[in-house]
Amino acid sequence: MQAAELGRGRPTAAIARLKAATILTVAREAFCRWGYRSVTMRQIADAAQVSTRTLYNQYKEKFSLFEACLEFGSSAFPVLEDSPSADVGAALTEFAISLVEMLSGETSQSLGMLVYREGGEFPELVRASEKNQQEYLVRPLATYLIRHGLAQDDGEQRAKILLSMMLSGWQRRVSFRLPAPTDLEQEAHAALVVRLFLEGAATSRQR
Repeated sequence: MQAAELGRGRPTAAIARLKAATILTVAREAFCRWGYRSVTMRQIADAAQVSTRTLYNQYKEKFSLFEACLEFGSSAFPVLEDSPSADVGAALTEFAISLVEMLSGETSQSLGMLVYREGGEFPELVRASEKNQQEYLVRPLATYLIRHGLAQDDGEQRAKILLSMMLSGWQRRVSFRLPAPTDLEQEAHAALVVRLFLEGAATSRQR
């Protein structure tokens, strides 16, 4: 269904959801292409084939739209299998691999670079990104660690440390513009990180 067709007549709930998803997809691409400072609400409305009134009815200003783009993208974050019989080590390893794959996508990586590049001028972008990570990555992971006896009151602190370890190899490659890790490299890094976290550095070194 084309974007132009979405505006005809009174939308059903399904069409309204599709229209909202179309706007956010277009907006994410626009922010990545032109940057936060340069992009305008009119540009996004034109690209999504909606009126500026429609856009402003949903998002009061550009920052609200950017926040919605971050939240929209968070739906792609991996979810940990959480059951009593789950293999915690295997689940965390798979989570780490899936997270790096998701963040390595062109749009996710471009948005991350946008926040890094323009965060000094627009600190609200950094706060929004941190808030998004806290809500959709840190807290769910902290809850998982607590449920499986791997953390207590320090769940969020441990979750942040574990996430930093999981993303360290990927972050290094992004920072120094190195090639993306291969599947084997991702798997090896994820497995090592999880062993370090679950067993400690000394135990992992002996393997």
